[in-house]
Amino acid sequence: MGDRVTNGERASEPLVIAHRGASEYRPENTLPAYQLAVEQRADMIEIDLHRTRDGAVVITHDERLEGLGGTGEIADATLEEVRALDAGAGECVPTLDEVLDGFGKRIPFNLEIKRGTRSTYEGLEQIALDALHQRGLLARTLFSSFFDPVLRELRRLSADARLAALVSPRKPERAIERALEVGAEAVNPHLVLATQEFVDEAHAAGLAVYVYTVDDEDWMVKLLDRGVDGLFTNRPDRLRAIRDG
Repeated sequence: MGDRVTNGERASEPLVIAHRGASEYRPENTLPAYQLAVEQRADMIEIDLHRTRDGAVVITHDERLEGLGGTGEIADATLEEVRALDAGAGECVPTLDEVLDGFGKRIPFNLEIKRGTRSTYEGLEQIALDALHQRGLLARTLFSSFFDPVLRELRRLSADARLAALVSPRKPERAIERALEVGAEAVNPHLVLATQEFVDEAHAAGLAVYVYTVDDEDWMVKLLDRGVDGLFTNRPDRLRAIRDG
């Protein structure tokens, strides 16, 4: 599991990428969701990184705290304040260190670098890179972001960082060009953008294509038939069963 995730090489089989863990079955972006993703034989787990006011890196999707029962946004809160909130079923919001220490050698990760409502998180890229370097995990970790300044900063800080450009239906323009400009190895489009033409064009440019977020089984089959390199899903068990036939 995970051996196919290598720098600069397309996977021999499409990757089963657990979206925020096995989040169909456990609260997203929590340690139980990651544990279940491992048990369901995902090839990779995608998680979302934010930085608190006091410099901690926490894993949750939204930049605001309302979804956790709080108010305001992560950039203005301390780690203690974020950890006091409920990530679901009584779970705490995990830190990047906790996730890497618990799972980093068990399964590769796609670290999506998020931003606050006002700006990017100062220093988040360096903190994440340092955390990976300290554990010897850089080569098996993929960074992604919707925000080109984040990808450019990662590339400035590390020639070896593995990058993927996330592409939203709201801003689909120049997706492949964006990825190439920052030295990415992959482009991660929303499923409605992953046409056969898009997949073929990305592959011709030397880019892998990892598509988000695919829970419908008909879509899984359709996209696998188009030759994508992996799918983000909240249901890694179902995708694994379809992929392995």
